[in-house]
Amino acid sequence: MMTNPIANAGQFAAEAEVRAMWQEAATRAARDHCAQLWRVGHGNDVPPEVEPLFDGAMDAWMSNYLFKAAARDPVRPRFVRNFMPGYSWNGAAVPDARMGGDNPDNCYRLAGIAHGGRYRVTGRIVDARPAHVSFTLVENWGTSMTVQTVELPGIEVAPDGRFAITIDDQPANGRPNHMTTNPRVKFLFVRDSMMDWERETPLALEIERIDAPAAQPLSFEERLEEALRRAREDVPLYYWFLRLSAARAVNSMPQPMRTASVGGLVTQASSIGRLRLEDDQAAIIRFDPAGAAYNSLQLAMWWYRSVDAHLLQSGLSATQAARDSDGMITTVVSARDPGIANWVQTDGLRDLLPMIRWQGLPERQQGEGPVHRLDIVPFDRIAVHLPDGVERMDAQERQARLDARRAAWNRRTGI
Repeated sequence: MMTNPIANAGQFAAEAEVRAMWQEAATRAARDHCAQLWRVGHGNDVPPEVEPLFDGAMDAWMSNYLFKAAARDPVRPRFVRNFMPGYSWNGAAVPDARMGGDNPDNCYRLAGIAHGGRYRVTGRIVDARPAHVSFTLVENWGTSMTVQTVELPGIEVAPDGRFAITIDDQPANGRPNHMTTNPRVKFLFVRDSMMDWERETPLALEIERIDAPAAQPLSFEERLEEALRRAREDVPLYYWFLRLSAARAVNSMPQPMRTASVGGLVTQASSIGRLRLEDDQAAIIRFDPAGAAYNSLQLAMWWYRSVDAHLLQSGLSATQAARDSDGMITTVVSARDPGIANWVQTDGLRDLLPMIRWQGLPERQQGEGPVHRLDIVPFDRIAVHLPDGVERMDAQERQARLDARRAAWNRRTGI
């Protein structure tokens, strides 16, 4: 059986630190302050159905910053996974850390970086490699301010699947797989984007500092204090990201934009929308994969965190989805099963924030390029609005699909 590359001593130690951080009174106080700030931002526009989910979202918000604290030390760096739903392994519970429009197809990892330091990242493709992997130096805890990004495909990899990335404050000067810091750098932020959960596996990664730092490692208390401060400071930033969806007209989804201009992965194009579906309505969303290395449709709920994709088919990658004869992907977003393979489940939520992502787009346009079409239709008229040949699925096949999806997700939390 394949060893999970995330199940390593550094990750387990980071998770133990996060649990210890939650025991601090200052953490609870900061969590409650962040909740108050989010309440002020949302005002009275919160859909009543999501009120019971608020406390869980605020706990996850704080946990996300605690995981960043566990990753923050640039003197003794380590990769720490973040943005995951809650899970249990290694004999302990790991708290939910989803926030900020997280993508369930991604394995997110961070490691602390300091300008002036010299670092080496060693990586290895374990199994089927992720569809797309990005390594991004970021200037802020909110991970929206990019210094530099390198990507796989694009990184030089040896025939045995191994590679190395160097990081320091000097230009590459012909060095392959090199990244250059600036004085504001905080983290190396890694996204393994997996379109096939059953086969693709996050890269095995290690990071080491290869110079002799003059500074001492950051203490538990120093890292926690900064995390609690950054969690408060970043509420306005992520409220702004939320408004990219929530401020749109109901049941609208503009054509994609490049996210480099607003924060996030600089090589990504995305369509960000807002849905409000009654029980007798459905959204038909068709999109062109456009030859992207990675492409998916995912649903977020009002608190800007993913709907439970590890339990439900609340999103589909271009690999998981059945394609139409013209190469497009047709999905139906609805509370009830419409009997087509590409059903995207709402988990009973009416107000939803859908996002289509295209990463690693080819230089030359393929098909119609990164485009989509959205139609809101009566549930009992879905069939009239579907293209010919859309793949159907009965209840037994649906259960088998969900069982396989959950088993594939569990590869991420197996040891």
